[in-house]
Amino acid sequence: MSFEELSEEQVLQRLLDADTVPEKSVLLERLGVPVRVRGLTGKQVFSIRERCTERKEKRGQTIERLDEELFNVSLIAASTVSPNWGDSKLLSKFSASSAEEVIKRILLAGELSALGDVVLDLSGFNTELEDVKN
Repeated sequence: MSFEELSEEQVLQRLLDADTVPEKSVLLERLGVPVRVRGLTGKQVFSIRERCTERKEKRGQTIERLDEELFNVSLIAASTVSPNWGDSKLLSKFSASSAEEVIKRILLAGELSALGDVVLDLSGFNTELEDVKN
């Protein structure tokens, strides 16, 4: 059955059942460690983006700049199923106060970017939508 043949009731049921979020395991080759991440909702990604955006007033205009490192670190922290970046042993070893700090201290810049991209992909970014013809 194609999506065009779905009844209104079937569409509604699929929306009601839409509580599963995609997950994926990614191997951090340098460390030999698998990281399991899950997709985030639009609300979660928007909230993280807002928190990571710096705003400055300059000549009467507001200039916004996304702190990409903080954005990727926050995406990773919010989406990681395993490992527990906030484990007390990791916090102690890296003298960190949060999971985000541990992530910043363990992962290299390219790893942060690549893992952040995986989270965004799982969250539906870079997804092509098919047009419905009437």
